[in-house]
Amino acid sequence: MRKKDILLYFIYVPVEKLELISPIQIMKGLFLIKQEVKPEDFYEFEPYLYGPCSFEVYQDLEFLTEERLITTIPSGGRWFYYKITPLGKNKIKDISKTMDEKLAQGILEIKKLIAGKSVFELLQYVYSKYPEYTKNSIINLEALIK
Repeated sequence: MRKKDILLYFIYVPVEKLELISPIQIMKGLFLIKQEVKPEDFYEFEPYLYGPCSFEVYQDLEFLTEERLITTIPSGGRWFYYKITPLGKNKIKDISKTMDEKLAQGILEIKKLIAGKSVFELLQYVYSKYPEYTKNSIINLEALIK
């Protein structure tokens, strides 16, 4: 399964209270998928400004946007939310046929976890569970983990 396909599926998977997904939610969600679901040949993450980061994810988001499989929605700030397009939903039909059930279930569980947390709570969860990825963070770790 290609990384881009897992990324698209992650953005698509419908969960209550999460129709639009932010870059931080995507990045931390994919990181949790790597750590807890362990798909083969997946994104590599490194400690960065907001914890675990894979710059390849940003390239793939741009690719999926150019292919019109996802669209961006302005946040009012300097970043965008992401949402699946009708073309992306058609692509998901093909991806779903070949996706391993364990992987699909793991992605759904991670997305549910993310949907149930504010961005602050999500960072707190990731930082406390994977502190080795916080060494370059600009976030006050002591305040976040308490």
